[in-house]
Amino acid sequence: MPRIGNWATCCAIGGSVLFGQAAFATEPAKDVLTTTRAAIAATNLTPYDIGSRYGQALGASETCPGAKLTEKANVLPSVYTDAKLAEFSSQEKKIYEAWTRVKHCVQDDASGQCKVVADESCAAALSEIGPSGSAVPGLIEISRP
Repeated sequence: MPRIGNWATCCAIGGSVLFGQAAFATEPAKDVLTTTRAAIAATNLTPYDIGSRYGQALGASETCPGAKLTEKANVLPSVYTDAKLAEFSSQEKKIYEAWTRVKHCVQDDASGQCKVVADESCAAALSEIGPSGSAVPGLIEISRP
C-alpha cells in the first residue's frame, strides 16, 4: 500500500486544491526566514522538493495525532518568489491534496484500510520531516499527551 511520504505515490494521487497561504497575518520572523533560506541554499533541494515537504508537513499537521507545524515550516512559503514560488506552490498543493484525500478516506472507511495508510504516512512524515528527519528535519513536531 502506498504511503504519503513517498513523493512519487503522492504525485500520482495528486489533484489540485487551493490552499490559502493567507494564514500568515504577519511577516515571518526574519531570523527564522534567514536561517531557513540559508539551510535550503546549502542543499540540493529544489522549490519542487521543498514544496513537496511543505505539503507533507501541512497534511501531517492535520492528519497525524499530535503533529503540528513548526516555525521553520511556517516560513517556507516566504522563501521563494516568482517562478520558484509557483513551482513550490504547485507541488505543495498536490501533496497536500493527497493528504486531504487520506484524511477524508479515514473518516469514511469502515474497513480500516485508510487508517493503515494514514498511520504509515504519519510514521514516514515523522521520520522524514520530524525533529530528526532524514529529508528536511524540523518541519513538524509531535506533542504527546
